[in-house]
Amino acid sequence: MRHSTVICHNCGKTMVPRARYSRRLLGYAPSGNHCPFCLSENWDGGVPSLGIRLFRLLGIGLGILAFNVTAGILFWLQRRAGVSGDIEWLIVLSYVTAGYAGYRFYAWFVAWDGAN
Repeated sequence: MRHSTVICHNCGKTMVPRARYSRRLLGYAPSGNHCPFCLSENWDGGVPSLGIRLFRLLGIGLGILAFNVTAGILFWLQRRAGVSGDIEWLIVLSYVTAGYAGYRFYAWFVAWDGAN
């Protein structure tokens, strides 16, 4: 019976998940499970908490800001070099570079939680 227990990611206690039943057209049917101690449905750690979701949302906003700053710096350098708007592939390369910088900043910012 030792292998049928798991550790709840919400409260940290060793437990056996309990089934939750919902009323259906013909009787009751299992609709989920929860920890019997803290009654959390996030006992397996599969659902991120509200704090993690807000932190990821903040990371998206900061990633967009990093994109805009990087694009602004690259286009400023192009204007200083006197090639602003003359070379199409350079404009595309600037946007791709800025997009990659924004994505990498977001990935770095949210990497601490270890979630996908």
